[in-house]
Amino acid sequence: MPVTTAKPRKRLTREQSRARTRATLVAVGRAHFLHYGLGGAVAEKIAEDAGYSRGALYANFDGKEELFLVVIREEQARHLNVFRSLLKEEPSGKKRLKKMRDAIADLMTDHDWIVLRAEFEVGALRSERIRQSFVEVHRQQLRDGTELVRDLLRSPEVTSRLKPDDFITVIINLAHGLAVTQRILGAELSQKSTRGLVQSLFDHLISSA
Repeated sequence: MPVTTAKPRKRLTREQSRARTRATLVAVGRAHFLHYGLGGAVAEKIAEDAGYSRGALYANFDGKEELFLVVIREEQARHLNVFRSLLKEEPSGKKRLKKMRDAIADLMTDHDWIVLRAEFEVGALRSERIRQSFVEVHRQQLRDGTELVRDLLRSPEVTSRLKPDDFITVIINLAHGLAVTQRILGAELSQKSTRGLVQSLFDHLISSA
């Protein structure tokens, strides 16, 4: 009976190994920030749970604050890609608007994003470094969101009560504040009701013929 031998794994380059280490630390860090918060998370414990030494974390990040900011920026990039894909795949202005509305309602009632965004806000109130990063991320979010709304408004079917940048400012801040309140109140304000309120706010500000 012939004996089969496993093919040796291809050795990773230094860049590939570093990218894998960073990705693992980011994933584990994300889980820790969700569970313990930015203040309660411990860099050494994140490294340990990721299977690396404390030195490996500090070789890739200045510390847990920088790791947290990377987590936030990756979340933002992922959300933006989802929105862009939705608009790119649908030619109908009316359907694009509905998909955008539902995607925003989904995001604003997503437990993980609510917690991470709230931690980001609290961190910004306590740390000047995080505050500066919050401002940068917020401005980028406004630019990206404004671009998406302008894309929607290119369709003659779609009209808005506000300028694109004002619309995004209202949606981001009011919808997120509502979602945080829902997470705190629990049964008094259901996730389903919150999602419906976000959709209603969206429909009031921008609509299709």
